[in-house]
Amino acid sequence: MAKIFKHRTDLAYFDYKDFKTLQRYVDVYGQIETRKKTGLSESQQRQLARAIKRARHLALLPFVANN
Repeated sequence: MAKIFKHRTDLAYFDYKDFKTLQRYVDVYGQIETRKKTGLSESQQRQLARAIKRARHLALLPFVANN
């Protein structure tokens, strides 16, 4: 699969309130995409996961896919 961003530094900080951006990193099943697919570094992937989990907790993103 293709990477979501061409360059790793396209987005330096992931904000949990920006759910439109975070939705790009969640697959159709509601799972966070892997580092291989996102092309992010380890620290960026951790920041992404933390932001997605916070957005899920505040009901900005769903925990599971809508079937």
